[in-house]
Amino acid sequence: MSDASVDAVIFILLVISVGFGGIGVIGLLLFPDIRSRMYTAFRATVISISAMILSVIIYALFTFISSRGDQYITLILHSLFLLCIVAVANGVVYKMILDRTKPVSTCQVTAEQNKDNNKSEIMLK
Repeated sequence: MSDASVDAVIFILLVISVGFGGIGVIGLLLFPDIRSRMYTAFRATVISISAMILSVIIYALFTFISSRGDQYITLILHSLFLLCIVAVANGVVYKMILDRTKPVSTCQVTAEQNKDNNKSEIMLK
């Protein structure tokens, strides 16, 4: 059995994980535009997953210290690997969403077009 303080920390981290997961779902349903939906969903779920992984790591560390099982070191390494994958995937997906939601303006004038327009205006005067 584990210590009551370790159980309390794990419980708090799991409650935080469920809470931020719920915030992510509510953000997807509540916000009107795609940018705010994705920002809320990704940030809240990253916090949720991070809190869950931290609770797993704390459990594995405490159990490893008390029972000396090698499987708990493997659990810690797998959890850290999962955290790295989540961090990289979050950055890639967030950048992709930002690139796809950039406003497209069809009325932009390049510097060459601006010079040509100015020359034609001067010739008309």
